[in-house]
Amino acid sequence: MPNNESYSISDNHQVIEGLFVHRDAIARHLNAPMLQERQAYLASQLALGRKPKHVSNAASLLCQVIRLVEQMNEIEVSEEDIVKAATRWLAETPSSCRNDGSRRNESFKTLARSWFRFLGLYVPRSREFCRFWSFHAEFVVGMRDEYGYLPTSIGAASLPTRRFLEWVSGRHERLSAIGQNDVDAFWDEGRKSGWRHQTVKCNCQALRTFFRYAEHRGWSYKNLSKTIKAPIMRVPLSPPKYPECREVRRLIRSLSTSHPSRCRAKAIVLLASVYGMRSCEISRLTLEDLDWCNEILTVRRAKHGRVQQFPIQYEVGQAIIHYLQKVRPPSRFRNVFLTLSAPYRPVQHLAQSMWRVLRLGVFIDIPCGLHSLRHACATQLLRKGSSLQAIADLLGHRNMRSVSIYAHCDARSLRKVADFSLKDVV
Repeated sequence: MPNNESYSISDNHQVIEGLFVHRDAIARHLNAPMLQERQAYLASQLALGRKPKHVSNAASLLCQVIRLVEQMNEIEVSEEDIVKAATRWLAETPSSCRNDGSRRNESFKTLARSWFRFLGLYVPRSREFCRFWSFHAEFVVGMRDEYGYLPTSIGAASLPTRRFLEWVSGRHERLSAIGQNDVDAFWDEGRKSGWRHQTVKCNCQALRTFFRYAEHRGWSYKNLSKTIKAPIMRVPLSPPKYPECREVRRLIRSLSTSHPSRCRAKAIVLLASVYGMRSCEISRLTLEDLDWCNEILTVRRAKHGRVQQFPIQYEVGQAIIHYLQKVRPPSRFRNVFLTLSAPYRPVQHLAQSMWRVLRLGVFIDIPCGLHSLRHACATQLLRKGSSLQAIADLLGHRNMRSVSIYAHCDARSLRKVADFSLKDVV
């Protein structure tokens, strides 16, 4: 079993600490095997929109899955392994708790499939089904042990590769005989079965990774990884939908500071519309990121790990101070924005909660979410004469290609090139 170290509650394991309240439960989960992999899996479930209560229940059952599946040290887990583990788990359950045994058994198997599929270890069919299983298994282990891929990256490359190897095993007996014609035929069959362009693109990336590893190991000598390219599909660009500046101002004025949820929402809306912060960046904002003495706000961008500092705009500062003094409860968490009901934890689904706020009344005419305020910020800067490079710097982009789409919103503003100023934004 990997990861047999002991972890203390003081370690920075926010996923586990965000799901459980009692210290004993947190310590038990932090000391269970495969902590890093489990936290990555639970975080992916939260990112998919699963409710925290559902994910916390899955976290507890996941420890039993890891304990009971004896093939954890193997490189593949089959359906037969999961069925045996589920039977053992149900047999260990006290007789007084077996009233709904079939449902509990299915819950165990469903979670086990999801977990091992996430790790790239789940084989839904017989291991003798494909003559190339050994190559696939070594590929998964190599991504994990040699290259240090994250579980999410392993899962993204494992499943498409397995599908291709199952398909091509009926055409060739040796892996070295696979060529570009086989890959093109695989794409053609996929598109006929209804694959979208994004699906083909993801499969293409996975096969490039596999054949690059196969060439490194000497399984293939055709440099196939350099020839696998996703088909080009021209998708017409459409300007992003975003609220007008006057609509954002009406929304901000409507958020009364006397109501706890509206007070918190006002601070969040101002951060998104003035500094162009993403929802995940606002969620990760900590008390240490607010330097009130020097009036400096530190923003840790979600992409590329870029750290930026901005002056705290007066209206934004007043909204945050009012929230901290009147609404934010005392907590051991250092995140600025916490849930409004006990147990108080960092807000994990900020975009969903803010969607309801943005749809209140008739302040914004078009359906939009929190991220649309980032677009509104960029477009307003462009209309005030800021350059695309200045907008890219503010939003944390490395180049201007990412912000060039805003030029389609107001082409007349492109004739002006000037430095931007935060005091006139929103």
